[in-house]
Amino acid sequence: MTVTQTRIRNQLEHERRFLQAVSGRTCKDNGAKADFKRALSGEPEHLRKVYPFVLPYIGSTSEWEQEHIWIPVACLSVYYPQPIREAKKQKNFGYSGRGLANATSSKGVDRRFRALLDLALVDIKSPLTALVRQMRSKEVAIDYPKLLADLRQWEHPNQYVQDQWARAFWNVSVSSFDDPETFDTDTETN
Repeated sequence: MTVTQTRIRNQLEHERRFLQAVSGRTCKDNGAKADFKRALSGEPEHLRKVYPFVLPYIGSTSEWEQEHIWIPVACLSVYYPQPIREAKKQKNFGYSGRGLANATSSKGVDRRFRALLDLALVDIKSPLTALVRQMRSKEVAIDYPKLLADLRQWEHPNQYVQDQWARAFWNVSVSSFDDPETFDTDTETN
């Protein structure tokens, strides 16, 4: 196993523990579930209500990352709970998007997914939430720990996460794209 693969597996472990802690705190608390659903709006007063459920478990991350990645994904995981699979079985959000596209006859999923791939992280919350709402209605599986890990790398200059998602969505082989080491991270971008 490469150093990068070990780092990613360890990172997924952190995401798994975080989501399990949030799930454990909210699974029998309907009031908390309602708070998480309202927090999907992004309104500060609703976000503050979920802080006691998420902030103790996030670890050392920036406030910006908490607001744009950790809290939104925690809210989605409470809104549409999914079993948390072991790291090596986790699939990226492109597979979930493909599952949704296969479950509907609409071309809208393709259009929404294509638009999602072009968004900056700061703009991704609302379109991602809309897709998860659709996935919930069609009972499409989502691996939230992998989603968290991917969103943490969303702004990488090589956009390898977006490439992985696109290849998974459009059924292109992803074997060489599952390892970020296949991308030259030392290359300067123009």
